[in-house]
Amino acid sequence: MTNANMASGEARQSRESSFKRERTGATLLFGATFLSVLFMGAYILVKDLGEKEVFRMLERYSTELATSLSKLPATQTVKGFQQQKIVTTRLNDFLVEKKLFDSFELYDEKGQLVQKGDIFRHGALLGGDGESDLKPGQARVETRNKIPIEVEVPIEPGKMGRAVLNVSQDVLAKQGQAFRNELVTKMFILVGAILFLLVAAYLYVIRVLRMTRHLEAEAQERERLSYLGLLSSGMAHEIKNPLNSIQVNLQLLEEELASGAPPAQAISYLQPVQKEVKRLERLVNDFLVYARPMTPKLAPVLLGQTLEDLRLLVAQEARQKGIALTVSCPPDLSIMADDGMLRIALLNLLLNAIHAEKEGGAIEVEATEDNGYARIAVRDHGRGVPEELRDKIFVIFFTDKPGGTGLGLPIARRIAETHGGTLALEESEGQGALFVMRLKKEPRANNDDKG
Repeated sequence: MTNANMASGEARQSRESSFKRERTGATLLFGATFLSVLFMGAYILVKDLGEKEVFRMLERYSTELATSLSKLPATQTVKGFQQQKIVTTRLNDFLVEKKLFDSFELYDEKGQLVQKGDIFRHGALLGGDGESDLKPGQARVETRNKIPIEVEVPIEPGKMGRAVLNVSQDVLAKQGQAFRNELVTKMFILVGAILFLLVAAYLYVIRVLRMTRHLEAEAQERERLSYLGLLSSGMAHEIKNPLNSIQVNLQLLEEELASGAPPAQAISYLQPVQKEVKRLERLVNDFLVYARPMTPKLAPVLLGQTLEDLRLLVAQEARQKGIALTVSCPPDLSIMADDGMLRIALLNLLLNAIHAEKEGGAIEVEATEDNGYARIAVRDHGRGVPEELRDKIFVIFFTDKPGGTGLGLPIARRIAETHGGTLALEESEGQGALFVMRLKKEPRANNDDKG
């Protein structure tokens, strides 16, 4: 297994492990939050609904009793006690039917008590702290801590009285508890159904996420293969021309040697071969730099020292064209970077500027600090980059220079992006080109496994 495959496999395992941890954490957090809110809301809802349902029940019973007593049958006589008896009978029946009220009181139109009753046979009603004599067979019915409901009743023909039905607070509390128990049962059924649906939805979402990740992995693999195909076809195209030139010169050398030509003339055919071999070597080296995975090893880099070293490295080539090369950088400007990668990127920018600059021209390299970034500007005064080529100069293998590989600028940009920075062609005043590299002073390294 190659280093690239090993790095790619480790990256996939790291992403998968990170995904599983995030999924587990999100699931636990969601589950805990959902259950807490659900049970808190259910408790408040059940408690509130239980109490309200008890009073709504009392209101319904009051309405029902009022409706029942408002439709008394016509009596055969107009004697009041007959109508009062019907009312009393209905009150007793109502108490027995509902099994909630434990006593009633009947008052006339003047508010005077005319009759009492309770659910116990022959029971006596005792109110307050007073005592009352009990007859044999009678039971004590405590009326303290009662909640009454009042209903207007026709106690005599043409006269309205009122009936008061009493219910114990303990009874109401038990009734409320019964309502709450019923609500809790229904709530548990509902919560169970919701949880089942949520689990089903969660499993479906996980399945969709896995399918999505699988499709993304396939798409990335297709993109990688397409990218490798692009690199291979570009590389093959770039190698073809030097190989043709080498083949032609070797054939000529063979013919010259066969015809007995002087050695000096034969050797002249070797010079183009050597030139093309060097071009192939540079092409292969640049291709390897661009294609291999880039994992910067960050360390403090004194930018001024690096730029000065590179100036000395290209000084001879610049002097051959009469180019004045100047470097400006604060002496204490330091960044966290991979010094080897950074030198390759900046060297490509300098060589690109030297090749573009006319003889007797000038190249300025200026490094400054800008809001947490190191800004490195390389300016030449050559013919510049035509507008129609500005979008192509960073495309791999694109070049408009004789003998160029089309890899220098793509390599420089990739190194900048690997360091979390940028490289761009910016507008320049006057003639020439201005390339600006911006690097974070403390970047977060990006693992680039493409290629």
